[in-house]
Amino acid sequence: MAVFVSESGADTEKLAARLAEKLQGGEVIAFTGSMGMGKTAFTRGLVEALGGGDVVSSPTFALVNEY
Repeated sequence: MAVFVSESGADTEKLAARLAEKLQGGEVIAFTGSMGMGKTAFTRGLVEALGGGDVVSSPTFALVNEY
């Protein structure tokens, strides 16, 4: 199991972009965590790295967001 530590929202977005490079398509990514844990920053970095642009809203306030 790998552990990654992020010191900022920008670090979290960069980490997500690194993950995006490994995705092949069809993966499901589930987020858990308290408010302020970086779920939105991670999602933003992932979506932007996959070419989705600036379309991310906070996953905390929706039951399902599909990107």
